[in-house]
Amino acid sequence: MSTIALLVAIISIGHLVAYVVFVMWTSRIQPSDNAPEGEIIDHSWDGIQEYNNPSPRWILVLFYLGIVFAGVYLVLYPGVWKGVLGWTQIGQFEEASAKADAKAQEYFSFYDTKTVEELAQNEQALASGHRIFLQNCAVCHGSDAAGTPGSYPNLTDNDWLWGGSSDKIVQTITNGRKGNMPQYGALAEPSQEEMVAVANYIHELGGRDADATAAAQGKDLYNKSCIACHGADGTGNEMLGAPDLTDDIWLYSQNGTIDDIVSQMVSPKNHEMPAWKEGLGEQKIKVVAAYVYSLSDHSSQ
Repeated sequence: MSTIALLVAIISIGHLVAYVVFVMWTSRIQPSDNAPEGEIIDHSWDGIQEYNNPSPRWILVLFYLGIVFAGVYLVLYPGVWKGVLGWTQIGQFEEASAKADAKAQEYFSFYDTKTVEELAQNEQALASGHRIFLQNCAVCHGSDAAGTPGSYPNLTDNDWLWGGSSDKIVQTITNGRKGNMPQYGALAEPSQEEMVAVANYIHELGGRDADATAAAQGKDLYNKSCIACHGADGTGNEMLGAPDLTDDIWLYSQNGTIDDIVSQMVSPKNHEMPAWKEGLGEQKIKVVAAYVYSLSDHSSQ
């Protein structure tokens, strides 16, 4: 028994004993003037006097019942010791979780035969997926799934790092994802000028304003260090989670400035999407994937 548990046991038993002694002691107190029962005693407080009447029996009975209840509780449940019933908070939690899981499995089994695309058209499934999303995904991606600028991707557009098909979304939720951007790409400690040149070439690929001379220098460096992941045209590679550098959607930057691109080369941000296979299970993943899938426009796929 730990010191805290021992202290709690001593306090609990001490209180019960003190209550019994207190009731017995007060029941035997007699008025100082020996006034007969039912008569006014020789005691006044601010002009108010009282009768020599015993406490109502029902109050005493309730008081003793309370003491007995406390004693029985300490015998049955943890308090002074582990208790006759062997009840624990963890045991009760596991029992309640098992019942909830069984009920959830029964509920979500209705969707087993449906595809993610079909569930994305089912209002009831979408409502369930939305609730799962709010409970598990909204802390990073936001309650509206619009993401967090500079940290977590927007799930409502059609820009996907690892693919936006139903299968890819299920894979991402099930197994998680992890960014793989290496420092300096494949370059070995490039100079500041070289990194600025690469950033200018990336701007040029996306049709943005760029320094032509720097972009020409950056093209060679890009082809040596970035092309393997982001492709020759800079549109990225969903197999590797390499983002499209030609659009105006930037995960770790507001506007994709030269400085921001250089910063990402120097100190790559590689956030990790956790795997939810164990936490949600196949059925819930399928339903929440349908909700995420429904947020994007798939008409062009």
